[in-house]
Amino acid sequence: MKLRSLVLSVLALGALSASAGRPQIVAHRGHWKPDGSAQNSIRALIKADSVGADAVELDVWISADSVLYVNHDPAFNGVTIEKANSDELSKLRLANGEPLPTLDSYLEIAKGLRPDIVLEVKTHSDPQREDLAVPMIIDMIAEKGLTDRTSYITFSRNSFDNLVAMSGRPVQFLSAADPDMLNNIGGSGADYHISAFRSNPEWIKRIHDLGLTVNIWTVDTPADIQWCINHGADYITTDEPELAMQLVDQAYAPREMTVMTYNLRFGELADMDRIAAEIKKYSPDFVAIQEVDVNTNRAAAKHNNGLNYVTELARRTGLFGYYGRAIDLGSGYYGIGILSRYPAEKIEKFELPNPGNEEPRVLLMGTFELPGQKMVFASTHLDYRDHETRKQQARYVAEKMSQSPYPALLAGDFNATNGQLYIESIKARMKDLTNTTKTWPADAPQDKLDFIFAYPPQDFELKSCFVPEPSKKSPSDHLPVISDIIVKF
Repeated sequence: MKLRSLVLSVLALGALSASAGRPQIVAHRGHWKPDGSAQNSIRALIKADSVGADAVELDVWISADSVLYVNHDPAFNGVTIEKANSDELSKLRLANGEPLPTLDSYLEIAKGLRPDIVLEVKTHSDPQREDLAVPMIIDMIAEKGLTDRTSYITFSRNSFDNLVAMSGRPVQFLSAADPDMLNNIGGSGADYHISAFRSNPEWIKRIHDLGLTVNIWTVDTPADIQWCINHGADYITTDEPELAMQLVDQAYAPREMTVMTYNLRFGELADMDRIAAEIKKYSPDFVAIQEVDVNTNRAAAKHNNGLNYVTELARRTGLFGYYGRAIDLGSGYYGIGILSRYPAEKIEKFELPNPGNEEPRVLLMGTFELPGQKMVFASTHLDYRDHETRKQQARYVAEKMSQSPYPALLAGDFNATNGQLYIESIKARMKDLTNTTKTWPADAPQDKLDFIFAYPPQDFELKSCFVPEPSKKSPSDHLPVISDIIVKF
């Protein structure tokens, strides 16, 4: 489960941090379906390691003579584990011929393997037996050197409270409690059946907002696994670890896409058909557009006077369209927009700093739902007259983008060029995904004003960047910038 990389100190207690990244795969009772394996067997533990599972889930009981055993059900082959002595239990054999494993024998193998341990303390008929089992389990985990690789789960509130108080490790509750209640009782995360999350999908965000983790069980079908990936599960507990890893690998494989930024010159130089054709011919996944009118009476834009540019361009390109109003103008609005191949989960508009009391400018930021992934894309257009205003705006957009929980792209007309502090302050935090080709004016470019930036820098790679040849017949006074990029989720 890679718990070590996710542990953070909270009042000296281990706690899994909420994750917006790749879900970890937990082999439920080990990888027990292949030939020669069996549920909760040592062979299933070894198989889980061999296929690369991140963690192995196991179930623990205490026998009548206080020996810890690994098994899911209260009884095995008609023998109730908590009522039987170890001399009787040691004679029992799993479906693959292995002895019913003691926790000691199981952990002795686990300490030499890669997967982390998700240990469930079973709900015993007598809570006092749980009170005895919990410290024995914690001590044995420590003796095997597995403390930092182990988290705990349980349905029992009695065992849960003991584990929270004694283990110093992440403890997840298996009973589907409200997120606030889970947080109040000291849980590090929710480990609920997928039906609970399907009935309450909003719980996932609430749990993450509380700084807790989401583990979903038992998830075995491609549709359910994909649902967990799409909804931001941190851990997927499954009887099909190889299938789950395959689907996660597909969702988180580096993704190639085309990103474009284009200042439209408020539609003065070309009609919507021509502007849309200029965009569509590059098949972009995301487009940042600036100088965008909506229902504006603008005599200079004779071909487009009164049109809703975002709606018109979305219809003509087949993309989703989103608008950010900067100012009221005439009977309509003037601002910026985003065209996207993917639907938006959330669209936000932020007013940019304006110490010089210049024309208001905005940042339009969306969180978009790609297959199995989320990504942020933003459009902006900085001030062009006042030095201090533009400086503060550049710093603001860079800081805002660097707070994104997902890979993020920022594109637009920055009214500044390479080497100027406005651009360099953004580059200090973000990666430039363009080339040095000048973009303005379109007929005889003198400056590069249009950029595409990425955060975090290491998650993005520029394959190529294209800027069309200068032309006196360009649809705008800016040349578009089109970058083919790789996103490493």
